[in-house]
Amino acid sequence: MIRRAFAAAAIALLAGPAWAEPTVAEPCGLLFRVSADKTLDAEVAGGDAALNFRSGVDIISDGAIGGAARWSDQGYVAWKAPRNVLAARGTLSFVWRPRTPLGEAPFAIFRAGFADHSSWDMAFLRIDWNGHGFDAFVTDANLSRVRVSWRMDAIPAATDWHHIAFAWNETQGVQLFVDGREVARELQKADLDSGLDQFGMAGRVMSPHHVQSRYNFMRGSDLDEIRVYDHALNDGDVARIAAEPAVRTAEILAALAIEDGARGKRGRALIALHQAMLVNGRMRIDEIARRAQA
Repeated sequence: MIRRAFAAAAIALLAGPAWAEPTVAEPCGLLFRVSADKTLDAEVAGGDAALNFRSGVDIISDGAIGGAARWSDQGYVAWKAPRNVLAARGTLSFVWRPRTPLGEAPFAIFRAGFADHSSWDMAFLRIDWNGHGFDAFVTDANLSRVRVSWRMDAIPAATDWHHIAFAWNETQGVQLFVDGREVARELQKADLDSGLDQFGMAGRVMSPHHVQSRYNFMRGSDLDEIRVYDHALNDGDVARIAAEPAVRTAEILAALAIEDGARGKRGRALIALHQAMLVNGRMRIDEIARRAQA
């Protein structure tokens, strides 16, 4: 009885409208959002919502919230940038999991490319694993890059999800946030306003003539809840977005606890089971459904 009641509660939570949209208040100015729960097409888009390129990127069920995008080492995925990303200012936000152990070798995690430029890779924006933390930069019209770099105290485990946000404003500079906290900033004005072509995950290049992961630029990972805003978010907005997976976890646990009430050891044991599924403060939602039906 208790297990059936828990199953019903968990399945209802997973299927209900509370799981269709974020429960954390969305900051204004959202241009683009891919939840990656069931598809890689965008649920919110100022421009084209459909993918422009995709190879070796699949949907998996054990994301930070619902599903996620699994990017293979040789894969790539790109969306068209016009009206989905603004060059002059904005914020890119996503949840990222290394999937395989990290080392000293750097690699690109996310990038956006110019529509027309003189650099070979045409990189307007890039976020990288730098071997000990994260680098992020935007490129101005004169090929100067406004860059920040941050060293982590400990290398993340391959199974850990981390929220990463990068904000830029040509009149102010750039900021890098990890797990809702600002870790680096560079106050520098730059001439950023320009035409952009595509953005997404590709190891080597993302440009109008080529999207590629090849040669030494092959290192995939998992990404979830990709969002782009039309302005540089403030610290409070980034912190609220980063907290969303934990908030949803708390909602499920609260619902299970209410359903259980004071029904004895078996109910409390099932609560403990679900609590044990927390990974870095985030719940594996596919496991909730599977265990609840067992």
